[in-house]
Order: sequence, then C-alpha cells, then structure tokens
Amino acid sequence: MAESPNWQDLKKIPLFSDLTEQEIYQVMKLSFEKRYTQDATLFVEGQAGEVLYIVKRGKVNILKKTAQGEVLLSSLGSGEFLGEMSLIDDVPRSATARVAEDSELVVITRKCFQDMLKGDPHISAKLLMHFLRSMGARLRATDKRLELL
Repeated sequence: MAESPNWQDLKKIPLFSDLTEQEIYQVMKLSFEKRYTQDATLFVEGQAGEVLYIVKRGKVNILKKTAQGEVLLSSLGSGEFLGEMSLIDDVPRSATARVAEDSELVVITRKCFQDMLKGDPHISAKLLMHFLRSMGARLRATDKRLELL
C-alpha cells in the first residue's frame, strides 16, 4: 500500500540532504512510499522507464542480461537511488531491478518530477546535481571494473 513519506525520513536520505524543510515538503507532496517484498521486480531491462526509486529500507539488486545469464551489477541499500535516468529521457531501462529483501522505497514518477521542474526548478536542480554526481561515481567504478578484465 502506498503512503506519503514523512519529513524526517526524507531528510535522512542523501539525495534530499541539500533541500530545505520547505523543499522537502514539496517533495513529500510529489512522492509516495511503498513496501516491496523480496524478489519483486521493479523494472525489467528494455522496458520503458518512468519512475525513480529511493531505498528507504532494504536492498535492491541491479541485474544485466548477458550471454551467460543475469549478472549482478550492484546492490543498492538505504539512501541509494535507481531509475533516475527515466525521469530525464525516454530510453528503455538498461538493466533489471529486483528487490533483494523486503524493502520500503520512496517513489517519484516522471510526471511528478516534471511538475517539480515547472513548479520549483531550484529543487529539481539540486536533485539533478545529485544524479550527476552519482552517475559520475558509477561510471568511474565501472571503468575500474573494466580495467581488471
């Protein structure tokens, strides 16, 4: 069952740490919290994406299809997010996300994010900077993994 996240929980999430109290209240209005059980699939590689997920509690695995089967790319825990690119572009999902243990996630849809862009671009700019830093870190980690091959 979906419910609204509370202010204190959102403030603890690194993605929202730069937001003021008022800005967090705006995010609360445009997001919801949902519980997922272990092995639930959030999205599938190749599927259209329209949702950002933030792990409030639990763990989500990111998996990639290969000729040898699914490969675990990463496991995301509390405070980490996934699906951010789906808020920005219309490119299909590049991997599959599956819940590794019972979890609580904060969910922001593309429409809500676009409403945030129109209503308060300052909040969106802060979130986009977090997305960019995260993508940079992920790209550097991937580069290091490839160097070991």
